[in-house]
Amino acid sequence: MTKSTFNIQLVLDANHVHEQAAWWAKALGWVVEYPEEGFLEKLNSAGLLNDDALVTFEGRRVFRTASAIHQLNEDGSKGTRIYIRGVRAAKTERNRIHWDIEAKPDSIESVVQRLEAMGAKQIGEHFQGPNRSVQMLDLENNEFCVH
Repeated sequence: MTKSTFNIQLVLDANHVHEQAAWWAKALGWVVEYPEEGFLEKLNSAGLLNDDALVTFEGRRVFRTASAIHQLNEDGSKGTRIYIRGVRAAKTERNRIHWDIEAKPDSIESVVQRLEAMGAKQIGEHFQGPNRSVQMLDLENNEFCVH
């Protein structure tokens, strides 16, 4: 059997990338990746930033059309990453892929309640044998499940 050497990141299209990044980071207990000022200055000095490439979000200069969040591992390394890409079109159809949030060690109910308090919406439940999943929508109506 061949060992895979690929890593993946998930990509989420969003109309409001920074709000989505902040929401998902809080929902998952992850970290928002903000660009360092020194990096932005180097890009600017090299002529690689247009005048409208940056905006201010929560007091930080950030890229207008992109953000990212990542899981922070116990050893301080970065885990799974979600890149949030700005799009202009509104979401009109069901996602072809979504992610599941495992509630453990909390209960499904407590996680669903916390996410609803943050603005998520519950849209259904699914049972497969003894396993239960609660289908939800984030702030831009992207589907995800809590199980």
